[in-house]
Amino acid sequence: MRLRSIIGKRWALIACAAALCVLLTAGFLLFSSPASAGERAQAAAQGLNSYAFDLIFRPEERTLAVTMTLDYTNETGDPLEQLALRTWVGAYQSEETSPAAIDALYDACYPEGFSPGGIDLEGVWWNDTPADHAYTDPAGTMLRVKIPALSPGEGGRLLLRCTLTIPECCHRFGHAGSSWQFGNALPILAVYENGDWRSDAYSPIGDPFVSACANYAVTLTAPAGYQCAATGSQRAETLADGRARFIMDAPACRDFAFALSDAWESASQKVNGIAVTAYAPTREGAKRAARDAAQALKTYGRLYGDYAWNAYTLCAVDFPFGGMEYPGLAFIGQSNFAEDWADTLELVIAHETAHQWFYALVGSDQALQPWQDEALSEYAMLCYVLDRYGRNAYDNLVITRVNAPMQERIRQAVTPGTPITDFASLDVYSTVVYGRGAAFLLAVEELTGKLDAFLRAYCDTYAFQLASREDFTALLNRITGEDLLPLMTDYLDTLMQ
Repeated sequence: MRLRSIIGKRWALIACAAALCVLLTAGFLLFSSPASAGERAQAAAQGLNSYAFDLIFRPEERTLAVTMTLDYTNETGDPLEQLALRTWVGAYQSEETSPAAIDALYDACYPEGFSPGGIDLEGVWWNDTPADHAYTDPAGTMLRVKIPALSPGEGGRLLLRCTLTIPECCHRFGHAGSSWQFGNALPILAVYENGDWRSDAYSPIGDPFVSACANYAVTLTAPAGYQCAATGSQRAETLADGRARFIMDAPACRDFAFALSDAWESASQKVNGIAVTAYAPTREGAKRAARDAAQALKTYGRLYGDYAWNAYTLCAVDFPFGGMEYPGLAFIGQSNFAEDWADTLELVIAHETAHQWFYALVGSDQALQPWQDEALSEYAMLCYVLDRYGRNAYDNLVITRVNAPMQERIRQAVTPGTPITDFASLDVYSTVVYGRGAAFLLAVEELTGKLDAFLRAYCDTYAFQLASREDFTALLNRITGEDLLPLMTDYLDTLMQ
């Protein structure tokens, strides 16, 4: 199996090494400081729905006890008689539904054989009254809850209690080595769209997670000795019985994710008021990750506008992906911290950090239009390399990351604008969505010279919202002064022969 087939963010080691060999002697660039960190998120938090999670981690039982309280206001414009929650971890209950159990991932994600996980629901209440509820998909990822008729503008409180069983699995959710991953693990509201709640399947290819911004207040209790890498800002305290309690606050975020380990080393620094923390197998690896993340935050802040939150955290986890983005947090595949993978680590961090603008800040339909966050993050990563290492390094990377995918023969009938469920392999997804999607953006820049101006306007106009492809197109045409719909159709929707 080729490495690209099992890396979720698809960083090909050989191609990266060839493209980055010139980076080793380059210098470090400094950029100007933005306004006070976290101001954008605090302002955006006003009026959003708010979650409070009380979590208890019991590694000896492989469980996480969850109590969720959601203060919800109906802003859909329609009267509602039900709410819908995405309980993504339900998919890990069986080999038939697990996103980690496809052939290309199975051996890497389940090295000791299949291990079931999932969710045991204890009860759901609406305004202190038990609420009828049911899963409406075989994987148990779509939980619909009946509520009394709720008119637009009215609200109430949803309470849910459950226990998550953590699989022995090297994936977004699972335990592997010394790390415990809780990516897309907590129940959150589905997105309401066109008169119903979105019910996308947990596709093993791509990221099917479409979510709206909300406020998160999370308290996590864990055994002594564990460190927690999480979305948002954090403070820790020691309880009387010796256990650790982590208290996290994350305003205006699309999701809340975290990871735990009792074997990490850490490093921290501040950049433009943002607290950057990295957790890795070694102190040197953590320092390197924190340094690269800080530089990426500087670059993207200057290009696309201030980073929205006051903290950014990265952590090494044992899974066969390059990385996985969450608001204010990036999971980084532990293999990237090997000494001979240093250049690859920097590219992974640059790409995942770009997602803090193109996913966390400006959301999009990752299930139906995957290019709209992945190709933009890939383009931003190229800009990072240009800024930090110069034109020669940039040109070499374009050859391997954009030109080669444009020349590769793809037998499947897919384009960057194809929904993720239509892709048959991870490798094809990588080539088409990342590489050919980035080629579209380079074509816009070559034609207009205004792509960076557009992306800054895009981040400003649609901050903390979900931007549709139509939104993207209309703003692009306005900023560039060109009708670029034919170019978009050519690159994003037309099959290459």
